[in-house]
Amino acid sequence: MTFFLSSVFAPVIGRGLRRGFGLRVIVNGVVVLLAWSLAFAVFAETIPLRSAELRVEEDSVVFNADYGLSLTPSLEEAVERGVPLYFVFEWKVTYPRWYWFDKTVLTGSTQHRLSYLPLTRQYRLSTGLLSQDVASIEEAERLIGRINSRPLFDRNALEEGQRYTFAVRLRLDTERMPKPFQITALGSRDWNLASSWLTLDFRP
Repeated sequence: MTFFLSSVFAPVIGRGLRRGFGLRVIVNGVVVLLAWSLAFAVFAETIPLRSAELRVEEDSVVFNADYGLSLTPSLEEAVERGVPLYFVFEWKVTYPRWYWFDKTVLTGSTQHRLSYLPLTRQYRLSTGLLSQDVASIEEAERLIGRINSRPLFDRNALEEGQRYTFAVRLRLDTERMPKPFQITALGSRDWNLASSWLTLDFRP
């Protein structure tokens, strides 16, 4: 970080001093950059990944993972007040190119919708066309965060022997929430849940 700040702002500071601007503008720029960096660090990973495995079973590439998903009190309250939460499990497969950006060859995602049923005092978890009622928020968190032998793609879709990179993450899709909640989520850790991108190198 020190090298980055000095390399970026040193020429600007020099010009500013020569032109008589003073240091206030430069200091403000540094403060903004540091604040942005700290905010990124805070929101980078709020869903820890406990374990993960990518393997080939016959002609399918399957994925296992255990995410430590835990809703904040603010999100639990929002669900109980009738605001559904959407979680997205998303992945991509790329291969490196020395002359350009890595090429994305496969992508996929699974969406989970979590809502509350006040009449039965249960939660409903919907994934695609399937839905199930769960008795507690802890059970819903476990079902969303635990991925057991999920087939992702056919190994024949990739070139045999080629080295690929598999990347995956789980996140709360705040864009699916009502607008007032989206605004609240902009600067609050309580309203932002996401794992870091996990990357695994493999050859089919």
